[in-house]
Amino acid sequence: MSQQHATLLQFFANWCYPCKVLTPVVNTVESTMSDQLRVSRIDIDQEEDLAGRFHIMAVPTLVLMQNNQEIWRHTGVLSEKELKTALGTALSGKL
Repeated sequence: MSQQHATLLQFFANWCYPCKVLTPVVNTVESTMSDQLRVSRIDIDQEEDLAGRFHIMAVPTLVLMQNNQEIWRHTGVLSEKELKTALGTALSGKL
């Protein structure tokens, strides 16, 4: 069984300080989990329709998608360890 790459949607805004704090964390996790994950960064001010479709009420919000299904979501800042643990659990199907 081949595992499809999951996509982590990173909803952010340029004016959002917590978003700026989270971005290097996401970048590091993206590089260390590149065999399982790809990241798509979405500026809510530029992509209002997409943010609305995902019911984004605050930023930063991370949404993990696999097989066109949302399998995990978090709003706010996480440490690198917290993010890796959460994504690993979600990707293993243990949620």
